[in-house]
Amino acid sequence: MDNSAIIIAQIWLSGLAFALIHSLLASQFVKHWCYQKGLIEPRYRLLYTLLAILLTGLWVFYIRQLPDAPLYEFDGSARYLFRGLQLLGAGIALASFLPIDGAAFLGLKRPRETHDPFIVKGIYHYLRHPMYSGAMLFLLADPTQTQVGLQFTLVICVYFIIGSRLEEQRMIHQHPGYQQYRQHTPGFVPLPRPHKPSNS
Repeated sequence: MDNSAIIIAQIWLSGLAFALIHSLLASQFVKHWCYQKGLIEPRYRLLYTLLAILLTGLWVFYIRQLPDAPLYEFDGSARYLFRGLQLLGAGIALASFLPIDGAAFLGLKRPRETHDPFIVKGIYHYLRHPMYSGAMLFLLADPTQTQVGLQFTLVICVYFIIGSRLEEQRMIHQHPGYQQYRQHTPGFVPLPRPHKPSNS
């Protein structure tokens, strides 16, 4: 196995480890275990947020230590086009936070609901996962890409897609109206819908 294959394997294996740990921390099993230990909302959410930031930082730091090499770089009008796509992706991701109670999301205050909130207003009217969609567009549209950077981006995209499916199963269980919303609202690309979904 050559050096590049080893590096790619390191990226994907570390990504798998990150995904497993992150998903485990977000699981109902760990959540209920924390509740039994007295770590109820919003403390659980705040601890989860801090651990997620720490794990992400450690993973990114590890990836940045790997030997890297340039892969491609767009110049001229193509570069402006891709930068524009990145701005669009950043805008989509930021718009995903507007309908959300940010303090409750970060664990800075107790949420109003005991379940994950079911939001259909704002950009969620057009996309089920705008946060993931915007982040993936921002990363994939980078006009300057390296070999490690591209593999890292692909790992993140796969994790977002799989993670969104797991989140949706939890939402379907918690909110009966989510199944209808899921059937008529695109996941990542804002395509036309047959009719307006309902969260009732």
